[in-house]
Amino acid sequence: MKVKDVMNKNFIKVSPFDIGGEVVNCLYRERKNYAPVVEDGKLVGWITTLDLLAGCKHSKIEDLMLFLDEIKILNENDEITDELIEEMIKNEDIAYPVINDREEVVGTLSVFDILKYIKNI
Repeated sequence: MKVKDVMNKNFIKVSPFDIGGEVVNCLYRERKNYAPVVEDGKLVGWITTLDLLAGCKHSKIEDLMLFLDEIKILNENDEITDELIEEMIKNEDIAYPVINDREEVVGTLSVFDILKYIKNI
């Protein structure tokens, strides 16, 4: 199965210039724990609720986010392999950002997306 067949295409994205407290409220309302940080349609980072808790609610997301070299990024055409699932489990990663071949953010892939897919097979 490919990432694009399982990923969440209706995802929250934030700007590096958003304020932490606003993002916390948005994530809370939508019951999400993560979001890609996007600028001009391109992935520039990744933010989780833990990053927000460690930071200040008045800080900009660009000061709190994980940078591209600190995260795993999936392409929508990647295969979901046992190795990928094992890596998510080992690292306790809840989700990854997903990009297309033009490096535009097109979704997120979470452990919950995988579980929903497997349940519906």
